[in-house]
Amino acid sequence: MISRRRFLQSSVSLALVPLLPRVALSATLSIRPSWEVFRLSPSFVSFTTAVKTMKAYINTADPNSWAYWVNVHGQLCPHGKAYFLAWHRGFLYNFENQLRLVSGDPTLVLPYWNYYDNPALPYEFLDPTSPLYRGDRKGTNVGSGLTLDAFSDTLTAFQRGKPNAFEPVVEPRPHNNVHNLIGGAMSSIAISPRDPIFWVHHANIDRLWVAWLAAGDGRSQPPINNSYWSGSFQYGSAIASMRRTWTASTSTYLGYQYDNQTLPTSLPPSGYLTRTTSSSLAGAIPVRPASVQSAPLGVARPLVLDERSVSVDVPLTAQDTDRVRSAMLKTDSATAAQEGGPVRVVLDDVRLTGLGEKGGYFYNVYVNLPGPGGAGNPAQAYLLGSVGAFEIGVARMKASMAGGSMPGMDMHAAHGSGARLVFPVTDALRRIWPTRLDRLVISFVRVDGSRQPTRGQTIRIGAFSVEADPSI
Repeated sequence: MISRRRFLQSSVSLALVPLLPRVALSATLSIRPSWEVFRLSPSFVSFTTAVKTMKAYINTADPNSWAYWVNVHGQLCPHGKAYFLAWHRGFLYNFENQLRLVSGDPTLVLPYWNYYDNPALPYEFLDPTSPLYRGDRKGTNVGSGLTLDAFSDTLTAFQRGKPNAFEPVVEPRPHNNVHNLIGGAMSSIAISPRDPIFWVHHANIDRLWVAWLAAGDGRSQPPINNSYWSGSFQYGSAIASMRRTWTASTSTYLGYQYDNQTLPTSLPPSGYLTRTTSSSLAGAIPVRPASVQSAPLGVARPLVLDERSVSVDVPLTAQDTDRVRSAMLKTDSATAAQEGGPVRVVLDDVRLTGLGEKGGYFYNVYVNLPGPGGAGNPAQAYLLGSVGAFEIGVARMKASMAGGSMPGMDMHAAHGSGARLVFPVTDALRRIWPTRLDRLVISFVRVDGSRQPTRGQTIRIGAFSVEADPSI
């Protein structure tokens, strides 16, 4: 039975429909269920049959083939920029329509994997006899990559560029983290839809967007007539483009909703995960790893990451300390000219090793974690961002597109030019406001998705540095 709250939320969403251009609205709404419900329904057979049929068809120019959708994502998807959520909503919508055509089941819908209820990979995806199986996955549990950060009551804006915005938080946490921890194809932006788990993962990300807007309490998106929604989305030559305007409403405009449209309020039990990985994102402060080298402010050093968590000491002179303090005291508008802000961690020439390409891990990047036994703020206050195979692939794809190259071409490989990643430090320093500032300590805390994580080098950073604008 649908709750009164959910009924009212759906009614509000439907009231917006007449305001929007017409895009194939069903007379009745389809309900996308959780995987746990879907796997016991007759639609499960339709789904697996369609997946098997599409994988066997090798015409990449035809949307009846699985490879068509892999290529569309690798060439056209926006990551780390505006419309990440909206483009993927249209991607799911068009793929779902194709599943119905291939299966012959007009009632077939995409289910979602609610890893906030159960972070273990569903059994059906681990069965070697199933078309849902892939043998290249490295992790089977994504619990260590989950956070409640995106669901904070303070995130009431939607789009990038706005303070306290939802989209730029939900993309790295949990979206990127899930990709990284599963590994294999999922850890590569270029080929991630090869893995059927991609679709139920993204259905859950779409559901979380629906739930975020439905939660209210000041959460809002730009109005329908805002220029933010102008333009269109492309999904390959065989699929008609979709105008962005439909994304200003909830998913009901496209004829579907979810059986659960509420935000997560707790994290699942960490199970077998280690203390370091399971606590690092659940609010507890991870133990600050031992330092492996020193890199004075503005001086670049190479750095290699493996199965260990490590820190890099950045000693500050008295003049450096004054500059960093000055940046902390300035307003955002006065320090927004440089990518990453006035004080930033810069990772240049970042490359994956052969082991690193396989995924199954990522590293949370923190500044000035307290030492063992030290009291402090919640872990999120120290967090600068994350780096894993997926983030490196995104960075390389964006650089390739900016340089005029064809996007999506071998972006998951370690060969060719290295990636550049920049993490803002100033805002984190404002959050923790260290009383002593004679050094910065940048920590890379390893997070794994397997009981037995692989050992060895995963990421080689040609030049690690902490930079500060000379003007501050």
